[in-house]
Amino acid sequence: MTQYNNLCMSLTKTTTPDPYVTYAHGHFYMTFTAGNRVEVWRASTLPDFLSNPDKHVVWRPPPGTAHSADLWAPELHPLRGRWYIYYAAAHAAQGNRSHRMYVLGGPSTDDDPTTGGWEFLGPIANLDSLQWAIDGTVIELNHQLYFVYSGWPLGEVESELTQEMFIVHLADPTTADSPPTCICRPVEPWERSDRSGINEGPQFLSAKDKSWVGLVYSCAGSWTKDYKMNTLQYTTGDPLDASSWKKGKQPLITNNDSGTGPWGPGHGSFIRIGNETLAVFHATDAPTDGWENRKARMQRVVFRDGQPFMGGKIGPLTSNYKDFIGDSAGYDSRHHQQRQQQQQHSLGGLFEKIRSKFRDEL
Repeated sequence: MTQYNNLCMSLTKTTTPDPYVTYAHGHFYMTFTAGNRVEVWRASTLPDFLSNPDKHVVWRPPPGTAHSADLWAPELHPLRGRWYIYYAAAHAAQGNRSHRMYVLGGPSTDDDPTTGGWEFLGPIANLDSLQWAIDGTVIELNHQLYFVYSGWPLGEVESELTQEMFIVHLADPTTADSPPTCICRPVEPWERSDRSGINEGPQFLSAKDKSWVGLVYSCAGSWTKDYKMNTLQYTTGDPLDASSWKKGKQPLITNNDSGTGPWGPGHGSFIRIGNETLAVFHATDAPTDGWENRKARMQRVVFRDGQPFMGGKIGPLTSNYKDFIGDSAGYDSRHHQQRQQQQQHSLGGLFEKIRSKFRDEL
């Protein structure tokens, strides 16, 4: 069994909660919670987000609307030939209880999403307008689009104690055509913070060979050091049937018992680079930071015994990119020529492009 490299690496110098990363046109793109706007950062390599990101504000909501305040967890998705951004927003006067999911439409996926052309398309059509909803993401299963989000239990319009995860089928990127199905509830003690039981931040993850397909979600309070991530496997059958989903029995990643931090790893997204899968999530510098200093970090994901594996704990923080890469391509060192040929497609290859710029440390 190959030894797991559990090193964690920071990707941003400033707070970037709820990071979502995608790759297109030779660049990585990152979105995150900025509060009063939607930003898209562009970088040639993941470490460039730390040193020199190309920052673009693609949307500022008009004042005085139901979607003008507290813009949370935007995600950038290329769907059916067009870029879309999904995000939660609230009415300033009504506060958190008014959070609902909204969508922006952007340029063609043939174009760079930072070039402009973004427009407000409204809430997700046919989604229950009375249900509090945040952290929406779009996934594709069996060639069909689905929208997964975190919401208060159906019928509860004032509760802030319970967040569950729901799924609806999408007729197109902006229209739901099924009622919501609850697929995950906070029933484990480690999914709770005091009186609050929280399941949120669902993100799609799959093994390269599709032997494991499902979601990774965040649980417990995002304002605590005990924020963590867990798995929800899609087994078979109808994704709208709750029995098609199987919750992991223990967290995928949580705090390290060493007490060195970072703290509260959560709201991660996943990106595959060659043979590697990386989790990009936020975590704080100190255990008492709360919602402050939630910086984007990355740590690798592997699959062991048919399940996602991150060592169970957030790894030690490193600023040395060569240590983080390690033997990342996963080849026997004796097969040097094979590794050389494949390196340009691996995580190491992407980091090698910036060797002269970053030297030994980022």
